[in-house]
Amino acid sequence: MSIIKDKFKELKNKGEMGLIAFMMSAIPNEDLCLDCIKALEQGGCDLLELGVPFTDPVADGKVLERFHHQGVNNGLDLDRCLDFIDKVKNSTNIPIILFSYLNPIYKKGIDKCMSELKDIGINNVIVPDLPLDELSRLEGFGVEVIPMLAPSSRKDRMELVGKRNADFIYCVSSRGTTGVKSLEEEEIKQYLSNVNMYTDSPLALGFGISQPKQAKQFKNLADAIVIGSHFANLIERNNKKNTLPAIIENETISFKQALI
Repeated sequence: MSIIKDKFKELKNKGEMGLIAFMMSAIPNEDLCLDCIKALEQGGCDLLELGVPFTDPVADGKVLERFHHQGVNNGLDLDRCLDFIDKVKNSTNIPIILFSYLNPIYKKGIDKCMSELKDIGINNVIVPDLPLDELSRLEGFGVEVIPMLAPSSRKDRMELVGKRNADFIYCVSSRGTTGVKSLEEEEIKQYLSNVNMYTDSPLALGFGISQPKQAKQFKNLADAIVIGSHFANLIERNNKKNTLPAIIENETISFKQALI
């Protein structure tokens, strides 16, 4: 069984929803990003998505788009991000998922990328611009692509994803980009119910969640929530303060308490 499946099984046995955080690799800089990741782990975060800066991040909202462009301007490519992820792996025990658009992976070479991921202990990737029918193109060397669904996904797509027996399914909560926003609760509940009809895999709900009370609304339908833009906003507003890691840890604790 994979590390990710083990984590979801552990959470289910404890009756908890999981907390998944997204961080852009080495933003605002390597040391501060690593301190924030340690704070996430200390606060009880269960899984970590680490992003690769990209020039055209079509699925991300304004704050994460700024992080992408900052990273590109700083020369953070996939190779440097893998070096950073290796440092994170040596400093924490939190399971990591690589989050990258397709172009950097294709440019590096799919087999080479998957082999290096496996070497540093990464078993899962999320590629938001990779069509469902193409997921198998990236799989090999024991690395699995986490499939993504949205409220607009047709039932045949949900059925296709359900048959994959994925470590988890990333359920996007909206039809737009990432970012803090109000969620249409009943629409999302119906959407999660529909996805659950086609799979036994855990569901992680992401995009737009910024308050612990939002997560509680979906406790019996999703197995985890993903927090990305909210943490990015905190980093952007507080990156000059030496209290930033403590701010991240306290916010993580607040979310985690809401999921127990």
